[in-house]
Amino acid sequence: MTRGRGAWVLNLDAEYELETPDAHTPSARTTGRMPELVRALAPLLGPEDIVLGENDVVNEPLLGRAWCPTPRALRRLVKAGAIPVPAPEVSVLRRVNHRRFNAELGQTLPGARFVTSLEELHAVITSDSPTDQWLLKRPFGFAGRGRRRVARGRLEPSVMTWVMASFRNADGLQAEPWVETIAEYGLHGFLSPSGALTLGEPTRQTCDDWGAWQGTALATDLESNELQSLSASARVAAMALLDAAYFGPFGIDAYRWRDGATIHFNARSEINARYAMGWAIGMQHCRVDLA
Repeated sequence: MTRGRGAWVLNLDAEYELETPDAHTPSARTTGRMPELVRALAPLLGPEDIVLGENDVVNEPLLGRAWCPTPRALRRLVKAGAIPVPAPEVSVLRRVNHRRFNAELGQTLPGARFVTSLEELHAVITSDSPTDQWLLKRPFGFAGRGRRRVARGRLEPSVMTWVMASFRNADGLQAEPWVETIAEYGLHGFLSPSGALTLGEPTRQTCDDWGAWQGTALATDLESNELQSLSASARVAAMALLDAAYFGPFGIDAYRWRDGATIHFNARSEINARYAMGWAIGMQHCRVDLA
């Protein structure tokens, strides 16, 4: 049975709220892109669903969903008169969307490490990488934000300021070799409150040079070993999410990368414990009343 009409809060910059819950307000960039992004998210929304603006209200008892059910998104749904679907606690959301959570399942690139001090960071970026460059990622980020690329062993003054700000709240950084990405993929799923897992089909996504999403389609070019690795990684992530008391939509990012003439497959570069731009594409053949 498909789900009924609903109301949505599309808080696409939810990671900022998870990073600084008391200080967050929607970014002007995200607000300005909202009409474009809503059109792109048509496969996620039902044909009669409504997307709530800041002051919109509903005149019927609609179920309310959020891109990520942060406290601000849930308050917005309640204020509009919608009935929010069950959601995990914000402490759970923060833990499972933090890059440390993914790192603790095992690093997936050579030499990668989640670091919490300048000494640890120097130890990583002075070691060898396939390109002699390293990518630093803050714990919460999306669409290519919260990242810096650095040359081996070098932290320019502007980057050092950014790094020290990242350590100030003891949140740390994911440090991994910057590699030549050939193609990007994903696998999405849903964990019910009872723990039942539904996985979709692999997707291939297109991003710009900054990592911002451009489009998603079903993947048709994955090798059998890549498919197996992607599925196994999604199941590992799902079990870890379940152990952390998370339920709801999720997905993992993956990519194929080149080291000289050798092609590798990183089957779990990120875990997104929320909806994603390609979620409805990957879930289109198995989507029922999941929430």
